[in-house]
Amino acid sequence: DKTLKLIATDGHRLAFASMALDAELPRQEVIVPRKTVLELGKLLADSDAEVRIELSTTQASFAFGTVELVSKLIDGKFPDYTRVIPVGHKNQLSIGREVLRQALLRAAILSNEKFRGVRWVLTDGSLKIVSSNTEQEEAEETLEIDYKGDPIDIGFNVNYLLDVLNNVAGSEVECRFGDAASSALLSFPSEADFRYVVMPMRI
Repeated sequence: DKTLKLIATDGHRLAFASMALDAELPRQEVIVPRKTVLELGKLLADSDAEVRIELSTTQASFAFGTVELVSKLIDGKFPDYTRVIPVGHKNQLSIGREVLRQALLRAAILSNEKFRGVRWVLTDGSLKIVSSNTEQEEAEETLEIDYKGDPIDIGFNVNYLLDVLNNVAGSEVECRFGDAASSALLSFPSEADFRYVVMPMRI
């Protein structure tokens, strides 16, 4: 219809963004290489010009200002993202993005260098972030939050969480959980058309 949806996943996390278009278009689904997306992001950072996107079965073209970037497309079937984005997670919290980001940065210092795991221990009114490494060093930070859901002890790769907090400018982040074995859904009230799903890890 009049919507452009962008979805990316590496099997451990998934990002979903959508935006409205002026023109009504027939459904078309393509897979753009990661390298092309990164290069396009760099080029667009220096331009406010409108982008013209042309898609064929084998190529994508992005033209704006004096730039035209042409890329091959990846042949294949993208995973069904609608089955990955959780619906109905009843446990949720809202926290300042920068408060959470700083707490995770501090915890990351003592996380295992290889696995980068941090635990979130959620109890009534509290989020405890815990990390440890092979040197038996441990970091623990407790944040007071408005949380009244189930007690949950869940692990994440801290880099996956910092990636989204570093790249979305909203002041608040909302986190929804099922249980310790379910993926978490992160969203931002200021970015209504964005969702980020991260799988838990065993710590």
